[in-house]
Amino acid sequence: MSAGAELRKVLSQRGAPLIADLEELVFRHGYLRVFAATVASLGSVGLLGEVLGLAWLQTTFASIAGGLFVIASAISFAGTHKLRTRVKHSEELLHSYADALAVRTRKPISVQEWKQEVTVEDNGDAFCRRVLVLHEAGDRIPRYLSVNLVYYGTTPLSERGRRLVECKAFHAGPEDVDQRTRANATSIWSTSSNGKPKLDLYIHLGNVVQEGDVVTVEWTWPKYSVDLMTGAEPEAFDVLFTKDVSKFEHRVIFRNVKHDSSFVVRNQGAQGLRRIRQGKDVVVEFSAANPKMSHRMGFIADYSRDD
Repeated sequence: MSAGAELRKVLSQRGAPLIADLEELVFRHGYLRVFAATVASLGSVGLLGEVLGLAWLQTTFASIAGGLFVIASAISFAGTHKLRTRVKHSEELLHSYADALAVRTRKPISVQEWKQEVTVEDNGDAFCRRVLVLHEAGDRIPRYLSVNLVYYGTTPLSERGRRLVECKAFHAGPEDVDQRTRANATSIWSTSSNGKPKLDLYIHLGNVVQEGDVVTVEWTWPKYSVDLMTGAEPEAFDVLFTKDVSKFEHRVIFRNVKHDSSFVVRNQGAQGLRRIRQGKDVVVEFSAANPKMSHRMGFIADYSRDD
């Protein structure tokens, strides 16, 4: 291999991950926001060079700014390779399931245990972890598990707000639940039965689902409960099951609630609803065995901020 070919290979190996990361950044935050933040940072460098009279700093600013325009143009016109790869992979997964399910019917996967914990920070950001223990599905055809999370805020959910939501899925065997692996998952936005934005996640489990397999799903959702935690509007926290579940537990932790009297919880058909004070936090939980299908249950929280 010639020196030139080897140099191009090295540059390609080093540059491709950088371009992919830049594409992901632009996709999540939007082109204009990323561009404005970069220009602001470079402008600060250029202004500093002007004030201090440092010619090399001004030259550095001009060079980086020029490079920025070149990179931005390349990303804009070259397309998002990383995202196209994701779409292609998702399509292949879905096609494999469609081919298998077209020739055979099967009973949906049923859930032994359904546990969810939602942590709502005082700025409205939310982190949700859902753990599902599954019954066996031993028919040796491709299986998937669908889950979702509904947005109940009154502030409209923008396209950028949707892009900022992160979700991950993991699959573990019944013998060692700590040894979990990342699960292939695809997602789509839809609307819930009560008209709210809903993120549907399809977790692809493969051909073998053992008795006691554990699937863990994690969502990080910025500003999920910002209306509630700023005192603007109350918010619902509920569940509705469309598949067989033997038992479930639902727990919501509200961070840094200063006064119990300012935080009100109203039951909406939940069994065993409990409200607990844990230090600075308020915890609300409920549970049931063999919940009714398509029956909504939960609570409404209302926070009157006095600060």
